[in-house]
Amino acid sequence: MTLREDVKKYFRYVFSNDAFNLRAARGGITSQAFETSRKVRGESRPPAIIIHGIMKRSGTVFAGELLGQHPCIHPHPNRIWETPFLALTRGIRNLQDDFTFAYPQNTGKIGENDFLPLFGSSFIAYLYSLVPEEKRMLLKVPGVEYLDYFFDVFPFENIMLLTRDGRDLVTSTIRTWPQLRFSAVCRRWARSARMVMHFNKVHAGRDGYWLARFEDAVTDPEAFVSEACARFDLDPAAYPFDKVHSLPVIGSSTTRKQGKTWIRRSDSFNPIGRWEQWNVWQKLIFKRIAGRELIDLGYAEDLAW
Repeated sequence: MTLREDVKKYFRYVFSNDAFNLRAARGGITSQAFETSRKVRGESRPPAIIIHGIMKRSGTVFAGELLGQHPCIHPHPNRIWETPFLALTRGIRNLQDDFTFAYPQNTGKIGENDFLPLFGSSFIAYLYSLVPEEKRMLLKVPGVEYLDYFFDVFPFENIMLLTRDGRDLVTSTIRTWPQLRFSAVCRRWARSARMVMHFNKVHAGRDGYWLARFEDAVTDPEAFVSEACARFDLDPAAYPFDKVHSLPVIGSSTTRKQGKTWIRRSDSFNPIGRWEQWNVWQKLIFKRIAGRELIDLGYAEDLAW
């Protein structure tokens, strides 16, 4: 990658404004688009479970491994490990704008956001074609770009929003990608946290939606799985709870320098609280950039840490 490409990627990472702008108004999708989308995705297939981590290094792999042990779940069809389809929302909306621009007489004849569920449901139908009929699909993506469009793009699917303490997440990110600036990763987490909180404010209590924590999956995986089963209509009696403590941790930032991506969980492995090794300047930077979001998400009572 050239320096110019690296700089462009960095600015997209930090300043992807459109992807994190919170919508003041919703709608623009006709009932015809929703009903067509329902038929396109397949009315006989149950809702897919889509895990959205707050950002990379948030534990989506581990959460996906936990849920993927359920015999009714088919995780990652065709070995598609991440599905960042929602991040393409701007492109889909631009495509619909181009469609109207090419023939302005079509203006008003198609809902302004009708392409979103039509394209999203087509994608779901494609992936479900790779899944056995008796199975339910599990997908994941570590990011919340355009999250407030989720139920526009995927109106018939379920979502698990997975958060992680921003301090630990920043620590893990910097260990994995040391070329990133500490302040930039703090800013990314803060913006992602605001997106999560906005989504939760709008959709709290909705069936098929769960705001979960990575820390709970680590400290009490049995309770985490039980809650997931209740939220997503899975039979807990069918789950092999005897396996939860033998699952490996995949992609840990503590092992990447040695070229390893799978490690066995043990009493000595603890991904929680690593930020406590920060120096005073790192703590001050995080507090200034993301301290309010840390409190609002419930990871701290105040900034006296």
